[in-house]
Amino acid sequence: MWDTLRVVLVTDAGNRSTARREQAILEATRELLAEGGVHHLTIEGVAARSGVAKTTIYRRWRSKDELALAVLLKVEEIVEVPDQGDIRAELITLVDSAVKILGKTLMGRVMQGLASDLATDPELGRSFRERIVALRVSEVRRIVDRAVQRGEVRPDLDVDLIHELLFGPVYYRLLLSGGALDKGLAARIVDVVLPGMRT
Repeated sequence: MWDTLRVVLVTDAGNRSTARREQAILEATRELLAEGGVHHLTIEGVAARSGVAKTTIYRRWRSKDELALAVLLKVEEIVEVPDQGDIRAELITLVDSAVKILGKTLMGRVMQGLASDLATDPELGRSFRERIVALRVSEVRRIVDRAVQRGEVRPDLDVDLIHELLFGPVYYRLLLSGGALDKGLAARIVDVVLPGMRT
């Protein structure tokens, strides 16, 4: 019994220590990203800032891009839109959450630095699609399903395409055109997309 207790205590202490190290690494990465973006991020810099050995960092993340993505996943929050009885209001709420996050938080800068790597690194791209894009598509599907039940939109809609039409302009402005991620952008996007969804 005492041996079992010792094993449990040692395991718990080890888990807490691992969690503290991971938190220190992610916090250091977040600070360095805020200071210089992805291009100036280095594993050496994260190790120095966090006080954690480079070998420990590399055991968990294989590159600075994976570290940046880990921070992005912590920052990004997929808003669960409550039933507002109106698909337009619900879609605006969802798209506006992305506009605000990308325009006013560290995530926008991280996305700008990671864009080419997400396109060329299959594993990194898959992780982003599975942990961010899929959640957002799922939320769009939930909103559309509610609207179908209310008779607001057609039941044969391509939800993946709707997701791309809603969020594509936001990322286009962030990554390519340099257009403003302004307060009314979400409403303008939804008002262009929604007529094609109506019954």
